Amino acid sequence: MDSDKILGLIALGWLVGAVLLLARFVRRGRALAAALGNQHPETYEALGRPQPGYLQSVRRSRFARFVASREYENLGDPALSAEFEDYRKAEARLLLFLLASLGIVALFVLVVRHVA
Repeated sequence: MDSDKILGLIALGWLVGAVLLLARFVRRGRALAAALGNQHPETYEALGRPQPGYLQSVRRSRFARFVASREYENLGDPALSAEFEDYRKAEARLLLFLLASLGIVALFVLVVRHVA
């Protein structure tokens, strides 16, 4: 197998892995949004029914703002607040991991292309 095919497989593997990780993360966010809707329906409705998703939308923006600005701390629900805090930290770790791994893949591609 030549180096171009190997590089293509590596890039494709990274892309598939990244999409699967992001999909799993969106599912986790949707579970949190559902918990917010069940446990604090007034807040959920007042926020415009925030919901993470794959495409840009008003509901997705509201969910991101709710998490990023730590509005969950105002719920008076320590358990749900802790889950949102874990989600916020996991989001930062996931984005850092994806960027670092993309950098490594890109560096590997550059090195192999330069050597070959």
